[in-house]
Amino acid sequence: MKTHGNDEVRGQPTATGEQRTLSSTRRRGVKPHPSVAGHIRRALRLAGWNALLLLAGVALIGVVGEMYFRLRAPFLENDAPSAWFPTIGRIYTPNAEARWTNRLDFWTESRTNSLGFLDREPIGLERAAASCHIAMIGDSYVEAREVPIADKFHVRLEELAAEELRHLDITTSAFGIWNTGQVNQLAYYDEFARTLRPALLVLVFVDNDFMNNAPILDGLQRGMDPDRLIEVSATRGADGTITLRPPHPPSAESRLATMTSTSPPWYTRVTDRLVDMSPLARWLQIKKRAWFPADTDPELIAWVALLSRRSPRYAALFDGWRPTTWGDLQEPFLYAQDLPPVYEDGLDFTGFALDQFRERADRDGAALVILTSNYMGTRGDLGFDRLTALAEPRGIPVIDYNDYVLRQGAEPRRDAAWAHDGHWNMAGHQWAAEALLEYLKENQEICTRRKSPTSPPPPPSWLTAYESVASGEPVARSDFDIYLRENTVSYLKSPCSAVDVQAPFFLHVVPEDVEHLPANRQQYGFDNLDFHYNNHGSIRASVFGGRCIAKRPLPDYPIVRIRTGQFTPDDGQLWKAEFPVGAEEGGQGR
Repeated sequence: MKTHGNDEVRGQPTATGEQRTLSSTRRRGVKPHPSVAGHIRRALRLAGWNALLLLAGVALIGVVGEMYFRLRAPFLENDAPSAWFPTIGRIYTPNAEARWTNRLDFWTESRTNSLGFLDREPIGLERAAASCHIAMIGDSYVEAREVPIADKFHVRLEELAAEELRHLDITTSAFGIWNTGQVNQLAYYDEFARTLRPALLVLVFVDNDFMNNAPILDGLQRGMDPDRLIEVSATRGADGTITLRPPHPPSAESRLATMTSTSPPWYTRVTDRLVDMSPLARWLQIKKRAWFPADTDPELIAWVALLSRRSPRYAALFDGWRPTTWGDLQEPFLYAQDLPPVYEDGLDFTGFALDQFRERADRDGAALVILTSNYMGTRGDLGFDRLTALAEPRGIPVIDYNDYVLRQGAEPRRDAAWAHDGHWNMAGHQWAAEALLEYLKENQEICTRRKSPTSPPPPPSWLTAYESVASGEPVARSDFDIYLRENTVSYLKSPCSAVDVQAPFFLHVVPEDVEHLPANRQQYGFDNLDFHYNNHGSIRASVFGGRCIAKRPLPDYPIVRIRTGQFTPDDGQLWKAEFPVGAEEGGQGR
């Protein structure tokens, strides 16, 4: 049967010209021209694959980076056990293990000495008096938790002097706690360094010391009430005179009120948590801070407003100055030609601190010198010049650390500090030791013609407190000697370390009449006054110089018997002493 172009095969439609062309094209293997929608679909598929590959690449980099930081790190968490003492403020827990890392450059594990500082055990008093002893006092640069104790500048100085100035017989010690200034550090001299009769007292001055010496700025930086600082501080009276003020016990009232009405946004909390958990995130955060300066901090602004409303004096000091970032707190001392009133006031407090150290050095027959840090600049730098303007009229020489490093052909801020931390690295400590050695070579009379002290140094208050309790006979002896004085039970031990006081103490007091007990204790017949050894509240405790002392007030009602000792949940009772109250001799036991 014949068919024609427009005829239909029985039951089938005839192909159109376009269909025949498409079929012919396919048979020849030629791809058809895609439509616009096809272009879009293809582009989306390609973008999706690219995004997936990008995410996979970022995830791989993150995993590799996290593994790198974790594998090279001996540990990831810092542990800086600290204590607070009424005459000193905040120091390390004596005889304790401390770990410190920025998770990038250093991982140090050190043991605090019996005085609560990251240093070797203190030199004996006779050895210190016979030698040319040098005491270093400062903040985190002297504390130097970023390097092992053997690499710290005062230890290196002692080693260098043994080779080059052997005839001077130089010994050293260091007393430093982070985030303190010279005002706060006066207690380190009074309580510790003075008993060693140093021939030379070295104050290590850091760029933020101006701020730490000024109570208002120091309080803002710590987020604490300037009138309730937990360190030894200073205050200006109504007549304008500046006097020292003892540390305020740590408490909620010592904190400045938080002005922010809402909690941080979720992404800030997530970021903070991630940085706390991940070394890689920590590294990225440090890089971000270096590349992008800090934004305005609303809490800091609110704190300044709060203090401005507190008194006309604060309002006058803040006149014309409103900080917006944390860097604003210390940078005017270093870079501003014209200082706001609160900074002029701050310079007065630094001058006061130098006066106090000058008086102590003269009284005790010690020479006094300042060693600057690598962030203080050199002569011609505003911060350095402001320091020398305060020090030189008081007869305190200033050793220019930066000048010494520059003379060695190095750059102080780059070569003397860690890559991701501004504190001295090992090279920085070595240069500090060499700068001090150079000064000693030029001033050997510090050791050879030492001045006689105007009066012998009194024993430190922590030793006086121990000896005053230990002057009589204890009511009981066991692991600790136990004394009863003025309705207070005291526990003394020597020699002693932080390990001896880690276990809780049990203290069971049997009253003369059970009616004196709280209702919930009457069925037991004794009061439970168990406590942990600490340095807050009513429990007064300290571990200094290999001596431990803890004091626990007793109830006011009549007591007939006391049972006490130490225990742990795992080991049970470690030791026990039981004695009648008022008896000349007490029982003892294990």
